[in-house]
Parts: sequence; C-alpha cells; structure tokens
Amino acid sequence: MEDNKYSLGLRIIHWLMAVFIIGMLCSGFYMKSLPVSNEIKFSIYAIHKACGVTVFGLVVIRILFRAFTYVPPLPANFSRLIINASKAVRFGLYSLMILMPLSGYVMSSASGKGIKYFFHIPLLISKNKELASAVNGLHSILAYFIIFFIVLHILAALKHTLIDKQNIFKRII
Repeated sequence: MEDNKYSLGLRIIHWLMAVFIIGMLCSGFYMKSLPVSNEIKFSIYAIHKACGVTVFGLVVIRILFRAFTYVPPLPANFSRLIINASKAVRFGLYSLMILMPLSGYVMSSASGKGIKYFFHIPLLISKNKELASAVNGLHSILAYFIIFFIVLHILAALKHTLIDKQNIFKRII
C-alpha cells in the first residue's frame, strides 16, 4: 500500500457513502416537495429510511476502519489553519453522518411509522406528535448543514488540486 493512500476499505466506504448521502439528500428534498396525495411519496420514504439505516451502518464501519487502519498524514506543507479547518470539516461531516440517520429514526419512531429494512427496525420511542414534529424540523436543518459541509469538503479538495497543485484526490481514489 502506498503511504499516501487511505486503506482500500476506507476508500470504498467513502465513495459508497458519498453516493448514498447525495441520493438521500436528493430523495429527501424531492419527497418533501410532493403533496401527501402523491402515492409515490410514501414509496420514496420507505427507500429513504432503508438507505438511512444503511448509511448509519456504514458510518459505524467507517469509524472502526478509521480507528484501526492506516490514515495517511496531511501533506507536510499544510498550514496549521488548513489542518484545523480540515479536522473541523471532518468532525462536522462525521457528526452529521451520525445525527442525520439518528434524527430520521427518532422522527419515524415518534411518528409511529415503521422502518423496513431486511427486517422491521424496532421503534423504541413512544408515539409523540410534538417530538416527531420537532425532530422533523431538526432533520431538515441537518440536511442543509450536511450540504454545507459536503460543499466545503469538495471545494477544499478542488482548491488543493487545482490551485495548490497537490493532487490529494489520489489519497481517496
């Protein structure tokens, strides 16, 4: 393995999660735009919830991989500011990758609406309309935050590649 690359497992999980999360954001905004009378809305919800369970499982696996596999150091010429900004964005992304599915779970559970995966996910929170409504709002706000952090992540990678002429994409490809 090259010293400047993430482990193969982390690279696969990174791109798999990228596809899932972008798909989840698109489907989330799309289904929110549909009227309740639209029958496809609830089919999308079911798929969205199942994908959310998958994302949560992948982030747990990703955290374990990150803890127990090689993580290449940032380039030596990165300033303290860039290193701290990178750590802050990574922390934000990991936090949101955990909070988004958890808030979705709480919202579904408090709404009394099941989550079908390969099995029925148990709803551990009693039906509570106020909690469901509050967490629905939180889930939506978190979606905008994760978009913000994804954009920061992509812009930073592009800046380092195109302006600084450091191809840091090779670390994750």
